[in-house]
Amino acid sequence: MKLLLVAPRHELRKGEDSPLNAFDASIGGYEMSPSTSIATVAAMVPDGIDVELLNEATQTLPPDSDADVIGITANVSQAQRAIEIADAFRARGKTVVVGGPHVSLLPEMFADHCDSMVVGELEPIAETFFADMAAGTLQRHYAGRAADMRTSPAPRWDLYPHERLVSGVVQSSRGCPFTCNFCDVIQYLGNRQRHKDPGQVIDEIQRLYDLGFSSILIADDNFTANRKVARTLLQAIIDWNGADGRDPVSFQTQMSINMTRHDDMLADCHRAGILTNFVGIETSDPLALEECDKRPNKGFDLISQCEKSVRAGIKIEPAFIVGFDSDTLESFEQQFRFAMALPAGSARVGPLVAPVATPLFDEMREQGRLLEDPSLKSGAPPYFTSNFEPAQMTREELYVGLRWLISRLYHPDSFLIRLEKIVRLLAPPPWADQGPRRGRKPRPLATWLASTVIREAVKLDPSFRGVIDEALASARHRPEIGSSVSEVVIRYLAILVNLSKNGMYDPAWAKMDAPPFDIGFSDDRMARLQAWQPIRIPERIAP
Repeated sequence: MKLLLVAPRHELRKGEDSPLNAFDASIGGYEMSPSTSIATVAAMVPDGIDVELLNEATQTLPPDSDADVIGITANVSQAQRAIEIADAFRARGKTVVVGGPHVSLLPEMFADHCDSMVVGELEPIAETFFADMAAGTLQRHYAGRAADMRTSPAPRWDLYPHERLVSGVVQSSRGCPFTCNFCDVIQYLGNRQRHKDPGQVIDEIQRLYDLGFSSILIADDNFTANRKVARTLLQAIIDWNGADGRDPVSFQTQMSINMTRHDDMLADCHRAGILTNFVGIETSDPLALEECDKRPNKGFDLISQCEKSVRAGIKIEPAFIVGFDSDTLESFEQQFRFAMALPAGSARVGPLVAPVATPLFDEMREQGRLLEDPSLKSGAPPYFTSNFEPAQMTREELYVGLRWLISRLYHPDSFLIRLEKIVRLLAPPPWADQGPRRGRKPRPLATWLASTVIREAVKLDPSFRGVIDEALASARHRPEIGSSVSEVVIRYLAILVNLSKNGMYDPAWAKMDAPPFDIGFSDDRMARLQAWQPIRIPERIAP
């Protein structure tokens, strides 16, 4: 028996000018964030079942497959594509199984498009599930539960097309203790954070190192939420990283900004090699933070804490949201001023969206503000738009404001101002004073950085060559952070290229002092946005 596990492409990429999610910055056929789900499921497959992995981000789905069973994972941005794949394989007589976050949160969406579905986490029921598969007696529905992460196997990255990955991925925990009202992670994985043992994590890191990775993403929902557990793991990583003749590995992860209150935690993260934090800043408005219950960001100066992180050697890539009920048309300019005060090269910017099964979804539904695209019914609105009516602006004004905010933030002049802050503040990596290492042959990332991104940027706008030279020259007096600055520049350029291809970066808008709400702007995305209609069904969609 053969099982094909598929990670669909993101539907946010479908139908745009670019086949890319702008902030994921996948360029030149390389993938920033691989699918841990299909690699982890593959590790649970018993002997007697051959397994193959396919990720549409870097691979083409074959017109036919010799697999007996097709397994498809889906989060909200993959949902519609997952259904397309499922329908196509079922039409060819294949048995199709679906699972993943969005299947678990909205199983009725997939019920007519599969032969079997897994709701919840697979580890606790894997033995029964695969025994049924081998016997040809798959049930229509399997209900998983919260897994003990200590029993979760190491992902089969050896089966994954890892040669096209920019960074390796390890997951040390699932779940988050916070209660942000727009977050669907806690609806799927829960508020009780569950952890792997440090030895498991180090084993997975070593496997990735052996595959040639020198950059690894710790794909936790909130890496330092449990400080006691995080400190133990950090010490294990410190002891491993660069020891026994190994070259150092840099790590990236997601941590709440309040971790900067703990100097020892900051120091341990840096010593372990965590050099980038993808952090949900969201907004500087206290009313909006209270509205969404963003507890980790309340009660202290966000700018000074971000600066503290960079001084400790941990770069930040913040995420910003506009569209809270307290937001007005002036909020876009406020967010711009706030973001420009941060030492951050790139930032993720988007509208507030109400994912299925979240408190915000229920609230918007009860108020009659929730919108639905009848052709999708997936809960995923057109890229850079929301799925509910904002309180103090129209949907069109929200979209125009976001397009302006992104254009202002990603204009080269704005980037160079923020880069100067990084160069001035950033502490070098912990291995900067250890002298040259033996060095390993770089993964395709080196070629990707040096050629594809720069070539695409200069092709987009020849003047970017001068920006690149100026950006790299800004750090010449600090050679110990040269590689870190290069990463910031390349990350910025990759996102800028994708935003331009997606129509969200406009150099003319980047020079405007305020959003052009009065110019009657329209594009294909806004036309799709305007097709969404209020949901009139009063009942809550079941998780």
